[in-house]
Amino acid sequence: MYQRIKNKLDLEIVKESLKTEKVEDAVLKRIRELVEVLDREYGCCRGSSDMGGYVLLFTERETYECYISKLMECYHLEKNLSEYTERISGTEDGRAWQEELYLLSSDDALVLVYPAGQE
Repeated sequence: MYQRIKNKLDLEIVKESLKTEKVEDAVLKRIRELVEVLDREYGCCRGSSDMGGYVLLFTERETYECYISKLMECYHLEKNLSEYTERISGTEDGRAWQEELYLLSSDDALVLVYPAGQE
């Protein structure tokens, strides 16, 4: 399963269901930080096609692997050309999470968050 989160309201709506899917507080905190930046810079009432971008959260590694090539093709991106890639630290169960930023245009970004695997 995956969630498209474009602002704090979206995050609040899906937050409880994400906890049942074992998305840790450290990951939710990082997603909150990301959407706060988007809300501050582009407005909290953005529509899905408005500028600013969104976070795409994959709760399972298998779902990420299934859809990543389709996402890269849809947005004309190369997997190895992200602006940055980093691990989300502070998870309690030791499960590693990855965050990747892709710029879609000068005012539009896609942030992927997913359980890390062996890259």
